[in-house]
Amino acid sequence: MAERLGHYLLGDVIGVGSFATVYRAIDERLDDEVVVKVLAENHSLNPEIRERFIAEGRSLRRVEGSHVVTIYDIGESERQQPYLVLEYADRGTVRERVAALWQSGWRASREDILAFARPLAAAVDAVHRAQLVHRDLSPGNILLTTKPSELIGDETSNLHSQVVATDERLMIADLGMCKNLAMNSGLTVSGGTAGFRPPEQDSPGVVDTRADIYAISAVLNWLAQDADLPGAADKVIRRGMSAKPHRRQPNASVWLNELEDALAPPESAPEREPAAESTQDAPPTTWVGLLRRRFVVVLLLVAFAGGALLGGTLLGQWLSGGQEQSAAEAGGATIGITGPEEVTVGESAVFNAEVSDLESWVWALPSGRHLADEPEVLLTPTAPGTAEIVLRARLPDGQDLEARHSIRVIE
Repeated sequence: MAERLGHYLLGDVIGVGSFATVYRAIDERLDDEVVVKVLAENHSLNPEIRERFIAEGRSLRRVEGSHVVTIYDIGESERQQPYLVLEYADRGTVRERVAALWQSGWRASREDILAFARPLAAAVDAVHRAQLVHRDLSPGNILLTTKPSELIGDETSNLHSQVVATDERLMIADLGMCKNLAMNSGLTVSGGTAGFRPPEQDSPGVVDTRADIYAISAVLNWLAQDADLPGAADKVIRRGMSAKPHRRQPNASVWLNELEDALAPPESAPEREPAAESTQDAPPTTWVGLLRRRFVVVLLLVAFAGGALLGGTLLGQWLSGGQEQSAAEAGGATIGITGPEEVTVGESAVFNAEVSDLESWVWALPSGRHLADEPEVLLTPTAPGTAEIVLRARLPDGQDLEARHSIRVIE
């Protein structure tokens, strides 16, 4: 006789892990196929593991987006085993799909890479916008289902892929190890799937959203092995897998944009405007007009050996380059800059304005440009040397505040 959990009729076991068993099941009330993930009986007695399992359901509930598995219900069995009821991915995992393709001699093409990377970046973006870090992204946690995606196979992308078909949708699952950045400083225990986890997860330590950038780059590196791709694409992947988090792409949007550029056919390579794309000071925001938009500026950081380059048109007399350096704190207001002190040529870096009790501020950038009231700037160095970013504000009483951040650019 088939086992039931509430009104869910359990079927075949489709996955067994260290902590839980996953069943294909039927929701008898809605006559729909679902997945039921049940915490192992011995772990159900451990309050910490039990809470972590339930927290996975809460985390899934917070994430908005069609590329993350939907949670339908949470319950508990008669043996006090908590269970989650999840969306069923009827076409298995990316790991299974790619393994079968490799057996036939297949190797990833440009279209395969893009058809995979676009929804993957959308999924990671959705997780990060919920102030979560997944921490365990791997081919086995990336699923496929028979629900077409708006990012693949449409008239604008026209991609034909054997990894993610035009009648399929990619989803990420298993948020059991995710970290809630809104509730703590980011300190986590070690974990993740070998071969796809970043170095900072090899032991207890602090992680942020760039841990997931490493993981998706490692997944892409796995997918693209033995593929004939441009060297620029390999450079994007290697940057994403940098051992030092600050050298990776700052978010999934930048990661995808770099990959799109690297894989663009030579005759249609996009031209970059010197200003203005969208991002946000927490995780990424947007591409293809499908996600939330917010203004940020992308500028070239022109550096050279021998000193900082600060020239350019001045924004008001109080921004003059000859004035003395002002205090960074006065009258309860503070101003500061956070960001890496060392950047590699060609790799973008994010610098954030750390301000309090200020309504307005101005960036003075190494390129000579000035920007008002932006929470962050994204700079890309073009040559080795040193440079400096300056952030200034003026209090109502006329007192000036100024913070400076020096950058060393290396090859």
